[in-house]
Amino acid sequence: MYFTTNPGLEDVATDEFRRRARTAFLPVVHTQPRPLKLAGHVLVQVAAPWRDVEPLVWQMRSIYHVLRPVHGFRLDAGRELDQIQACLRHLSVPDMETAASFRVTTRRIGRHDFTSIDVQRIAGAALVERYGRPVDLTNFAVNVRVDVFEHFCMISLQVTRANLGKRPPRPYRPRAALKPPVAYAMLQFAGLLHGGGALLDPFCGSGTILTEAAAVNPELQLFGSDLFTEALDGVRANLAQLELAHKIDIRQADARALTQHFPASCFRAIVTNPPYGVILGQHLDFRRFYYRFLVQAGKVLVQDGMLVLLCWKTGELGRALRDHRGFRQLHVRVVETGGLYPRIFVLQRGSAQAAIDLTPNPEENS
Repeated sequence: MYFTTNPGLEDVATDEFRRRARTAFLPVVHTQPRPLKLAGHVLVQVAAPWRDVEPLVWQMRSIYHVLRPVHGFRLDAGRELDQIQACLRHLSVPDMETAASFRVTTRRIGRHDFTSIDVQRIAGAALVERYGRPVDLTNFAVNVRVDVFEHFCMISLQVTRANLGKRPPRPYRPRAALKPPVAYAMLQFAGLLHGGGALLDPFCGSGTILTEAAAVNPELQLFGSDLFTEALDGVRANLAQLELAHKIDIRQADARALTQHFPASCFRAIVTNPPYGVILGQHLDFRRFYYRFLVQAGKVLVQDGMLVLLCWKTGELGRALRDHRGFRQLHVRVVETGGLYPRIFVLQRGSAQAAIDLTPNPEENS
């Protein structure tokens, strides 16, 4: 199988699957993050039938889709569409033999003189020619993935019909909402998958981090805050629909004044996704904004408490950290999400030291 996840979180998906497989006593033969240097993919081989693996896969929180590989090959510049069409005219895809209908979906990364729609069009035509099965974009029986990564084409069958990264629908979902698999990874980096204690998200938005925390660790005490009334109304509506309103304490608060709303040294961790500047304004002094937030976070965290945040203005955060000098940087990694490449900073309340970047920049491999 291939799992798909955010580029930069391949190790998180690998670790989660291995951990779940151990619990289920499934023999994992091999795992490989970024097989063939494909960012956002994890190759998994298990010595067990699909019926034993399937329940485990549906529980995973760090992935989006499960793919069953069929074939992969190199592409020549300028001949890509012809090569894909020729391959599919002769490629054996047993599931297509009896499929009532099918569709083709494509993920394309790199610079090409064709689009994903072009790939789907020629791939669909080749499969109709070979198997004579009808195309149905909605009620399909088989989903054939024809993905193009720079000069490599991977053909696979998508096992998952629904996107596993889309948790139950919520009434409030802002356009730039954090992806749940990214939230899961941030909680793991904060060491919050097990054990009790209090967690705060001071930029809680639609509540993705908090609802993910409630799902993975019921022992946590969960607190969220936001400055804006729209976000507060939205997150409360989401929590009510998910029947979590009694579990998560939501307050209106400025993250630069947390001590006005929470006692000192009360949180085991702060996990959050600060604004990129769209709502607060492009002319916000982010260095001062981050510095004031770091001061407040340091006061409400316990000694050695964790601060994990997804940050776009990395230079300004770095300067604020040097000014503050109250957090130790454990590591920093680049993650692709929504076509952007922010960094996840994993910090610990304590003396400062240099950051260690544990993962390659996925932008370099995308």
